[in-house]
Amino acid sequence: MGAIVLLSGGQDSATAALWMRRNLEGPYVAITFRYGQRHEVEVEAARAVAEALGLSPVVLDIGNLWRLLKVESALTGEVEMGVGAEGLPATFVPGRNLVFLVLAAIWGYRRGYRDIVVGVSQVDYSGYPDCRGSFLEAAQVAISRALDTVYYIHAPFLEWDKAAIWRYAASEGDLELIREKTHTCYRGVRDKLYEWGYGCGTCLACQLRRRGYEEAFGMEAE
Repeated sequence: MGAIVLLSGGQDSATAALWMRRNLEGPYVAITFRYGQRHEVEVEAARAVAEALGLSPVVLDIGNLWRLLKVESALTGEVEMGVGAEGLPATFVPGRNLVFLVLAAIWGYRRGYRDIVVGVSQVDYSGYPDCRGSFLEAAQVAISRALDTVYYIHAPFLEWDKAAIWRYAASEGDLELIREKTHTCYRGVRDKLYEWGYGCGTCLACQLRRRGYEEAFGMEAE
């Protein structure tokens, strides 16, 4: 048996990796997907985090899947930030978490990995439907039935906001790792290190990250 963390390179998934090491039995693997996202910096950040935490890194290249399906998103194409036609953020990539969970389960099938950890939160989730508890419960059942093997999908931060996630990283003694090595910015900006980490400072992801840091540590970040 072993545990997999879906490691995007962002704050939440990297902190979920800390939780995995604390709460689940190894061996541990960090799976990162190259799926046609606009910014390779996310993959680079994931590798850096995995290396720092001593996790076995696996990068699965699934190509420009969403472009092939002609699904537009601000994360996979030249789409403006904001709200899309469906009322969801333009950064929403339809079905992304479902695809990732299925592929991670398949990867782990012959290798004996049955625990899959994700860093999603339905508190600071930007309105994404695949970050809800109801979706994760359904995905766990569907994957277990499809592979005739019991899988467990762990979302330890499902009811946590960004401040709580920051505090957890600090309690584990890895605050600087999360601050300096993770990447959350939707625009892929990584040229200046703020108190709360790297980013453009203006996109929704940066705003949530910054506000959480300020709330967690009772200060106003620069």
